[in-house]
Amino acid sequence: MYEYSYVLGLLRASATDLRRHALSGRQVEITNKTTERALRNRAQIIVQRLQGMAEPRRRSFVEAAICRLSRPCST
Repeated sequence: MYEYSYVLGLLRASATDLRRHALSGRQVEITNKTTERALRNRAQIIVQRLQGMAEPRRRSFVEAAICRLSRPCST
């Protein structure tokens, strides 16, 4: 089971990586997109959606949700 704190930790790690590798022209956009409040809200939504989901789909859903934070994914 994915807990809120685990999902929030994944989002924080992804946001930190995103900020570190961001181009200077996208700094403001990325900073606004990765505030603590935005990450907490996103984590809460992800956990709510996971509640009704079968176990095999949960992992891919979380990975895709984390990936969408920073860039279009190839999955």
